[in-house]
Amino acid sequence: MACILVVDDEAMVRTMLAEVAVGMGHEALTAATLDEGLRLASTGAPDVVYLDVLLPDGNGLAHVTTFGRLPCAPEIIVVTGFGDADGAETALRHGVWEYLQKPLRVQDITLSLSRVLAYRSGRARRGIVGGGNGTVPGTSHAGQGGKDADSPAIAAQPSASPSTPLSREGIVGNSPALHAALELMAEAAASSVNVLVLGETGTGKELFARAVHRNSARAAGPFVTLDCASLTENLVESQLFGHVRGAFTGADRSRDGLLRLAHGGTLFLDEIGDLPLSIQGAFLRALELRRFRPVGASREVESDFRLVAATNKDLHEMVRLDMFRSDLLYRLRGLTITLPPLRERAEDLPELCAWAVDRFCQRHDLPPKFPAEDFLETVASYPWPGNVRELVHAVERACAAARDETTLYARQLPTEIRVRVARDRMDEHAAGLAEWAGSAAAPAIARQAGTPMAGHAALHPAPGTAERGAAVFGAGWPADAVHEWSRHSNGAGIVPEWPGAAAPTLPQFSGLQAVAGAENAPGAPGLPGQAASDQRGFAPGTVPPTLRAHKADAERAYVARLLTHCRGDIREAARLADVSRGHFYELLKKHDLGKTD
Repeated sequence: MACILVVDDEAMVRTMLAEVAVGMGHEALTAATLDEGLRLASTGAPDVVYLDVLLPDGNGLAHVTTFGRLPCAPEIIVVTGFGDADGAETALRHGVWEYLQKPLRVQDITLSLSRVLAYRSGRARRGIVGGGNGTVPGTSHAGQGGKDADSPAIAAQPSASPSTPLSREGIVGNSPALHAALELMAEAAASSVNVLVLGETGTGKELFARAVHRNSARAAGPFVTLDCASLTENLVESQLFGHVRGAFTGADRSRDGLLRLAHGGTLFLDEIGDLPLSIQGAFLRALELRRFRPVGASREVESDFRLVAATNKDLHEMVRLDMFRSDLLYRLRGLTITLPPLRERAEDLPELCAWAVDRFCQRHDLPPKFPAEDFLETVASYPWPGNVRELVHAVERACAAARDETTLYARQLPTEIRVRVARDRMDEHAAGLAEWAGSAAAPAIARQAGTPMAGHAALHPAPGTAERGAAVFGAGWPADAVHEWSRHSNGAGIVPEWPGAAAPTLPQFSGLQAVAGAENAPGAPGLPGQAASDQRGFAPGTVPPTLRAHKADAERAYVARLLTHCRGDIREAARLADVSRGHFYELLKKHDLGKTD
């Protein structure tokens, strides 16, 4: 019997999913908010979580990794009433099992639940504890003094025992993003399919390729590497396929190519995106048949090799530009491992720093070193565009600067890193001050100049504004649609008025008043009662709204005014708001603004 958790703010959906789960013989837990769902998940150890996207206290997609990090590592199925292609892609790339759209059907729920539980049961039989969100227990850092988990590890070979530890020499970290990649690496090692490793420069693509080989049945065979970026087009065929004596000028003896040298082992092609287009056809044939003809030879030779390729380029875009063969791409991606950049696994930074420091000190016979707080703060604040490679070099630079000192300080990191962090902090500070000053002073400045503020017109519209907005919005629309939306035109009636007391005295901005007044054309219409409305405080005995409630009111006003501006065109409104249509539909649902279709 499995435990199913349903996190959805709609009572009907919760009841439906729970009844289906109980009818299939499983235990069901339900929650209407994210907080309640996380609490139940941490105590109830669910196997499957049905997670809504738009919840009262947050976005479900933003908490997929939070659920995935739980000790039970549940499989996650996202359900939403306003889904779109972008949302589905985001969900799947975050490791969810499936992306379902409401209204749900019983047969769809039954089928998805049966499949996900069968998948989870199979993983448990193979000794893989946890879900598909990146939990690979039992792994160890070979050669690093790493940690060995108590639970069984993924088998390195198909016939190996489930308790065989997964070798991950040089691969440091325990973040969910890294564990997801390690899990795929273990699956690749247990098979003989071609593997494509994707990732930015410095993420450790060759380390993962070696780990696939080291944990596979071919571990005793050779591991042959080739950097395709270093190939010259006139010699690439000879390097890959080999040549016989006299095949070309300078070929004074026969030589085996890399494909032949990798017989019984693994061939690793780094930067496969740089493989010359002229040789891709011949390489594709060798990859399919495991047979090829050396340059100048009359007979074909065979080689039993396993291919692992890596690149930091977008191969799909290269295919679209006719810079890479689509049929070769289809052959390469038997199993794709996407390595996360370091900025997406910030929780691994302390462990990576400790590993790099220990390795440097051991190599150079230096006393152990420990990072100071400012060192770790700087490391955590830097975006690391060069990923792990850049981090390791920076830590080694700090260790070299520290010499025999036992404490590492931020001062010892490369100057470029410290400058970038200082600039980012100053920019963030300036932006925060500007935002605070703008939100605090702009209304007062505008009041002194008699200029209505953008946004305040929505909260305190002039007489007739709502009627004019409804007339514009209703042009070309059915009468019932106009009736449904007209009450939200220009945000009229959206934000409530609070009982006010006598207006306090505000600071006078005499110098800025002239500037603001110069920009305001003479006779420009003001907002009746605007100054009194904005300056008054809260009457005794009344409770001011919370900041969250005020933000929600402002967001609702913005959405309503945007709809008026776009005459109800959801696509255009989403474009102007710079959000997806699915996100905009969810905003409509959140603020109960109805639906135009």
